Amino acid sequence: MSLAAAWLLLCAFPAPAAPALDAVPPATEPGLKVSRDGIPPAPSKSQGRIEALWARGTWVLEKGDPNVALHLFSAALALDDRRARSWNYLGGAHFMLGDLPRALQDFNRALELDPRDVRACNNLGTTLERLGEYSRAEQAYLRAESTDPVYPLTQRNLGILQSQRLGNLPAARRAWQRYLELAPNGAYAAEIRRELDALPAAPPLSAPDSVR
Repeated sequence: MSLAAAWLLLCAFPAPAAPALDAVPPATEPGLKVSRDGIPPAPSKSQGRIEALWARGTWVLEKGDPNVALHLFSAALALDDRRARSWNYLGGAHFMLGDLPRALQDFNRALELDPRDVRACNNLGTTLERLGEYSRAEQAYLRAESTDPVYPLTQRNLGILQSQRLGNLPAARRAWQRYLELAPNGAYAAEIRRELDALPAAPPLSAPDSVR
């Protein structure tokens, strides 16, 4: 499976589930005309040009070419470096290229510009987890959950962290059950149901002591 598929889709079973980034890429080729350097021609306003760069960049990233995507997202930042979305996209390209320290910087920069960017917060947690910073990854996921309690991908990734890294199976169960409440037919629903089935049965609740 390509790095692009690992980011934009998910890691396939039976391999252990891996946390996923979220870039919200377009599903199909935007159909933009591009110049020799791969950068779309400039519309009349910089906003249109930046959006064209985003669209083309996410499409080539999905197709598995993070180097071209990096070039396109960098061009978007050259036009306006105060857009959190551009930094989030750039972090995704660095992540796919294996440059996790740079990805970490990019996602942190996105959150400096927009502290409520739940996707950048999720992506920060995913990168920290890959770097082995499990406690910090947990805090990033919890921050994403606090920012947007109905964002299901956070619950999926938090469950993986709790199960595979922190050994907190009750917390993993809660996170995955919450994902299914939010997205019962979501992209990761089948995976999560398998993960829940593989967990040990939850212990029964203790009966309360009798009144003396």
